[in-house]
Amino acid sequence: MRSDAKRRAVKKAVAREARTAKRLASRIWELAEPPMQEVESSRLLADYLAGRGFKVEFSVPSVPTGFKATCGKGRPVIGFLGEYDALPDCGLEKGTYGHACGHNLLGVAAAVGAVAAARMLEAQKKRGRVVYWGCPAEEALAGKVYMARDGAFRRLDACLAWHPGNRTGVKAAGGSALDSLVFEFYGQTAHGASAEGGRSALDAALLMDVAANYLREHVPDNVRMHCVIREGGNAPNVVPGYARIWYYTRAVDRAQVDDITRRLIRCAKGAAMATETRVRVKKITGIYSRLRNGPMGELVRDNLVLMGAPRVTQADRDRVKKLGKKPDFEKGVHTEISETAGKASSDEDSVSWLAPLGAFNVACVSKGVRGHHREYTAQSNLPFAHRGMLTAAQVFAGVCWDLVTDAKLLGRIRDEFKKGTKGFKYDPLIPKRQRPTLDNV
Repeated sequence: MRSDAKRRAVKKAVAREARTAKRLASRIWELAEPPMQEVESSRLLADYLAGRGFKVEFSVPSVPTGFKATCGKGRPVIGFLGEYDALPDCGLEKGTYGHACGHNLLGVAAAVGAVAAARMLEAQKKRGRVVYWGCPAEEALAGKVYMARDGAFRRLDACLAWHPGNRTGVKAAGGSALDSLVFEFYGQTAHGASAEGGRSALDAALLMDVAANYLREHVPDNVRMHCVIREGGNAPNVVPGYARIWYYTRAVDRAQVDDITRRLIRCAKGAAMATETRVRVKKITGIYSRLRNGPMGELVRDNLVLMGAPRVTQADRDRVKKLGKKPDFEKGVHTEISETAGKASSDEDSVSWLAPLGAFNVACVSKGVRGHHREYTAQSNLPFAHRGMLTAAQVFAGVCWDLVTDAKLLGRIRDEFKKGTKGFKYDPLIPKRQRPTLDNV
């Protein structure tokens, strides 16, 4: 199929789903469900795919809001990653959850792209399967980690992912590797006015953080460590017998994270020894940095250029201006493929070690809007965001078509993947039987 014919076929297939897609995205935006609690959001997407001929399975017991939806026969098998969780204190009302990262758009675009791709393959009698993976808790960097540990994302010939943003381009380099760790300190309560018999768990947590601050001088520049104290006592006149502190350690590659985590655990043990308390360490999740794939990045870039960036209207500018933001939007597609990894992290990068991953961004909000902030939430349900979502669906379908119909291209992508994973054995980085506990870390 010539590129102009492919473009028309893809846009037609996606346009058939546009009205339903916008309704789904708006409904998921309204639900704004927390990580691992996306019961209605995941069901909406699963029902949508089931209604279009996909076989849907909620088959990962440790991740009940994750699912797999399959359509087609034979090989190749192309995976589509979808997400749908929201962020705390990012709703339009203070203290509520909100889609300040655009996951109301993310999961829908991948689902619509999967439907469009499956229909095109069926119409042209092409063998191949489209597999949509519904992935919860990306904001907690956990959903795909637990799914992968329990067998997801295997036997894919390639996999696709995207993210809403304020620019349109390839997302080749990914982000930082990461560990998410909870440190629990156990001490002895006592009256604050006569505390010689007490052993403060809060003192231990604070002393650990002091040690971590000194550690920062002796780590590579790309390393990031950040934390919040989740629990530290209830009253000043009671020595806290229990404290809980939650850390992220990030770095550009997995080996660096392993080393920093080792040293951070020593900070915790030292603090426990100094305060005569006891410490328990639990790794909530761990992710890899991206395994890059040059041919895959070029293929995604070519489809982004073919489909084009979402158009911007005067009405879009007026809406953004009314929200108090500068009505400035990125135009066109960024054709360069950056090799610089980002400082943030995503569990999609772990999937890149299980199948060749192609990822991209599409402009869905104006320039300058802050991610993980309610100003992003306000824009993620506007018409421009929906237009960007449909553009992403087109790219999904276009890339999938090329992967299925061009065996030589897929072969180059697979060869690159095999070269990058030579000698590598996937470690899920979490215990075998551990279940996500994101509601009480």
